[in-house]
Amino acid sequence: MHSLRFPALRVALRPVLHSVVAVSVFVGAACAKSDTAASGDTAGAAVAATDTAAAPGAMARADTGMAAMDHSKMAGMDRGPAKDADHEFLRMMSDHHEGLISMMDAAMERASSTQAKADAKKLHDKQHEERDRMVGMIKSSYGETIEPMVMAHNEAMNDSLQQKSGAAYDRDMYRHVVMHHREGVEMIDRFLPRLRNADVKSMADRMRADQQREITEFERKQGR
Repeated sequence: MHSLRFPALRVALRPVLHSVVAVSVFVGAACAKSDTAASGDTAGAAVAATDTAAAPGAMARADTGMAAMDHSKMAGMDRGPAKDADHEFLRMMSDHHEGLISMMDAAMERASSTQAKADAKKLHDKQHEERDRMVGMIKSSYGETIEPMVMAHNEAMNDSLQQKSGAAYDRDMYRHVVMHHREGVEMIDRFLPRLRNADVKSMADRMRADQQREITEFERKQGR
């Protein structure tokens, strides 16, 4: 009797077992899909975090790249297009000098050491003289009167410096001057092959040599 009943029972339960297996497969597939989606979300979040972390560097590069822009097109500088490479160089370098002049205006008062104060005054006076000469060349050669304006990234550099005090101020002053001069040298290198006016070219060569020398000097003082 038992040998007859159990096979029959197994046959009767077979559809139920198939249903259980099907449900298990479905649930497993759903869980796997959910895990995959969660993994994708986690990966997306990781990429977003990486992009966010990289953003400051990208912003810094974009900010530095402003030196390569035609500043006549920037807000507040309605100067119109430059007439040639000499004209553009004189405009841009005048604005670039204005940034360091502004920084050294504050540094002459706020630097903590006698040496840093003296260096700030020397830089201020030299950049002031060169800026005025370039403004005069623009007036005489192109009939244009300009008022040099501090570039946005140089203004941010100066704002950062003014948050410091004491020896930290002096170290950052030298560090910012080095950064500013390196940018100036890059600008000169970019324009030199296109300059045609002998006086402009001679002045650019001299400024490049002076700034390279000062970079070496201030890197040494920065490390003290």
